[in-house]
Amino acid sequence: MSAVESSQSRPHVTSDPNHPPPPHVQFQSQHSQQNGFSNVFMNARQSSSSASPVIDGWDDSGLSAGGSSASSCGDMLDDGSLPPLDPFEGHLPTCTADDIFAPIAARSKSAFPDLPTLAPAPNSSPLQPSPLQSSSPSFVEFTPKKSRQTLLSHFARVLSHLLVFRDDPENPFTHFILPMALRSQVVLNAILALSTAHMEHRGLENEERSLDLHSKAISGLSNLIAGGDKTNRDEVLAVIMLLVYYEVVRGGSSAILHSHLKGALSIMKARHLGQSPTGLFLEKAYRYFDVICALSFGTTPFSGSVPPQPKEGVSLDLNAISAVDNLFGLMTDLWPLVHRIATLLEKKTQIDSEAHMNPDKANAMRADLEANTSNIALALYQWQPKLPGSLLVTDVSADDSKVQSIISNAEAYRQACLVYLFRTIHCHPRKSPKVQTHTKHALQACLRVIIFTGPMSTLLWPLFTAACEAIEDVDKNVARTVFQHLESRQGMQNIVFASHVAEEVWRRQDLGQEVDWRQVANERGLSTVLG
Repeated sequence: MSAVESSQSRPHVTSDPNHPPPPHVQFQSQHSQQNGFSNVFMNARQSSSSASPVIDGWDDSGLSAGGSSASSCGDMLDDGSLPPLDPFEGHLPTCTADDIFAPIAARSKSAFPDLPTLAPAPNSSPLQPSPLQSSSPSFVEFTPKKSRQTLLSHFARVLSHLLVFRDDPENPFTHFILPMALRSQVVLNAILALSTAHMEHRGLENEERSLDLHSKAISGLSNLIAGGDKTNRDEVLAVIMLLVYYEVVRGGSSAILHSHLKGALSIMKARHLGQSPTGLFLEKAYRYFDVICALSFGTTPFSGSVPPQPKEGVSLDLNAISAVDNLFGLMTDLWPLVHRIATLLEKKTQIDSEAHMNPDKANAMRADLEANTSNIALALYQWQPKLPGSLLVTDVSADDSKVQSIISNAEAYRQACLVYLFRTIHCHPRKSPKVQTHTKHALQACLRVIIFTGPMSTLLWPLFTAACEAIEDVDKNVARTVFQHLESRQGMQNIVFASHVAEEVWRRQDLGQEVDWRQVANERGLSTVLG
């Protein structure tokens, strides 16, 4: 999750520790009083009838008004179990320029870039060293090997900035995790494995293979766990979460990721030591992947059906960026809802299995699920990101764009959650206006994220969830555009896998086949974590 600006095409990578950083545009201190953020955010959601459509055909003309095609899920829940679609019930809005580029505060834009050829911002490459790392060491103190110093430089100056929302000196990966590698060979091996895997995906060769470094990290982790209570809790969690990120970069399987997450949870439960800032960050990373893996693989979060409440409050600083969580962006208080949504599919499956053997129990479970989904849907319609009452807007477009992008990322999750509820849990047909309304809004929000060139690390799940339900060519092309920019920016195999699955779903749709994306992923061996 990086605030380093995105590039349209994959640039040449140089991970030289001595490579000078590009000039850094500091966040200016100019404050502009705006209306309350609630009103501003709702204005950003509204479309403008005066602007011409950015993409021809992005409207409701191709949708089935009734959405009456048969659902493969059956009719477990009726349409009345959820509150009305507010404010979108009964129609699909036309996508205009203001829909795509809707800013926080109204400002005129004279021209917009063509969607397939978004121009990169000046001096904006995620593969250039971060300006905040200008005083970084040469990593000699970590290892005498030049090749490994290069890998550490890539981790500190490139990869760590792709994994956070705020590009500041206290990046948790360099502030908390990297220093641990000075005293822990296992943490060092895990960092080297992750960095090598990321460079390999980008076509860069190294003296050591990521698989070999990964094997060393796994072996070291086993020794750490065998040490019992004598082992540093944060050290073990750091290694596990680095290995989780390694699987993300390589598009790892559910079995491996589940094994890592189970191990992390057992460590967190068994070793109740004083919670350090490092430990809090690692547990937050666990909460993210626990939910994302459940949504990706159709399982339930290992931490249970009751989501932990966020511990962080809204920053009192007037700077909007300071209210952004480094791992969750503006979704800190949305994440408990996403956690609850991740538990629904397994409950629905249990109801289906009980229906023939114990109808009374199944009916009771069904009523409970109806109430649960109704409450979640209502909460999603009412949810808004929390920012300080006075929203900072500067004259520097890059700063403003970063905030716009982070807000759009949160909106993409809100809309994708509604897509998931209607399509996966309530089993509405793909052509249902309820599904297509939120599919379009989710894709619009994903597109705004890349247009505003903000952090993109958490974008894959909402993008993929909406893309697989797209039925119009214009929506599919928007999804393709976002997939392309997301992979170019992040450089991770799971994005490639997700894009291939979406394309196959669309191909079978064109042949008249109603297919679930999980079936396609399993058939193609492309099941991967969507985070």
